[in-house]
Amino acid sequence: MKFKGKSFIAIVLTPDPPYEAWFKEIDRIVARSPGFFIDRPIILDVRGQKIAIEDLETVLSAMADRSIRVMGIDGVAGTRLKPGMPPSFSGGRLTSEVPVPDAQEPQPDTAPLTSSVKAKDKAGNGAARSKAADPAGAAAQTVPAVADSRSILITEPVRSGQRILHPGGDVTVVGSVSSGAEVIAGGSIHVYGALRGRALAGVSGNGGARIFCSRLDAELVSINGLYKVADDFEGGVMNAPAQIRCEDETLVFEKLG
Repeated sequence: MKFKGKSFIAIVLTPDPPYEAWFKEIDRIVARSPGFFIDRPIILDVRGQKIAIEDLETVLSAMADRSIRVMGIDGVAGTRLKPGMPPSFSGGRLTSEVPVPDAQEPQPDTAPLTSSVKAKDKAGNGAARSKAADPAGAAAQTVPAVADSRSILITEPVRSGQRILHPGGDVTVVGSVSSGAEVIAGGSIHVYGALRGRALAGVSGNGGARIFCSRLDAELVSINGLYKVADDFEGGVMNAPAQIRCEDETLVFEKLG
């Protein structure tokens, strides 16, 4: 029998009382970037808080209501935890901070695309393809697109600060995805241009989803919860046409052409 070790990067959240205000901030992040916490390992850090177990139960319940799954708790002895609670974690090494959606109200030219994506069905009728409330009250931005029940076609580049969200199927972008932009799809992602931002495919549990681009220069790519940042991309694919797929719980990078 062989035991293998793997290293994972987890997001560490520190719940601060009053918890209602803290969860308002969590809700703002989820509203701005619905895929932000999808399949990401989460650690609760309550070191130095002397948090009551009842309060911890309340926090865990509220996170479960938001589909945020906690894999461990740092700062509480395992003997204090009740059955069914995530296990106690200790140690760990801090890494760089994970960027979260900007708390400031976006300017009109960088408003998140999840605010309003205008699409046309096959009959040519106008239809709202994806719409979410913007907690900052920013004006909705219209994006030229063509869609059916499974896919959406974005007919212009995705600029920095913008997001495309289509959890029901594929997303195709005719143009580049700029650094700081994000494309989230339940199916595959096709970028006919440079992919410089973040691409998250298969967010609805589709392990067969793929990411295709004419030039790979991404900050982060993810398929079905597995992700890699630019520093970990396999050699030979950067700045080249590429596809990314999932095989045996690993992201595989391949050159195209």
